Amino acid sequence: MVGRVAVGAAVVTAGMLASQGVAAADFSAVVMNCSGVGPNVVDVPYSAQVVVGQYSGRPGWTGIAVHSGASVWGGYTSRPTLTWTNLATGVSDTATGQYPVSSVFGTGGQANFDAWNIGGGPVRFDLTAVNTGLFPVPPVTCSGVIDIP
Repeated sequence: MVGRVAVGAAVVTAGMLASQGVAAADFSAVVMNCSGVGPNVVDVPYSAQVVVGQYSGRPGWTGIAVHSGASVWGGYTSRPTLTWTNLATGVSDTATGQYPVSSVFGTGGQANFDAWNIGGGPVRFDLTAVNTGLFPVPPVTCSGVIDIP
């Protein structure tokens, strides 16, 4: 499962680069790995990775992706809410997305967010993922700080 999430992060980063038509990333890093109970009765745990990237040609823009691993059965929805706060400047914002989580035959799921003028320095990311499926489970919450150049 961890390998699948790592491969997913590479796909996320490559996809962000390709969608922007940019040859290389100025900065790209995994902020955090999160895990929690999956909402299907018998399933692998929910896992997600938050990836941050800044790319040449788009000054002031930071791309953020929440990529989840796959489920044994698939068929559930993840609704991630991500809040970021620049600890040096106080700049903060929140974004919410939604995606279906695929079965193990897929690549999981992903939500992409744009963060304009997040700035450099230490940035805290708080992720809350509400996963709805066969069984009600509490939201997954994770936090991490990364130093953005």
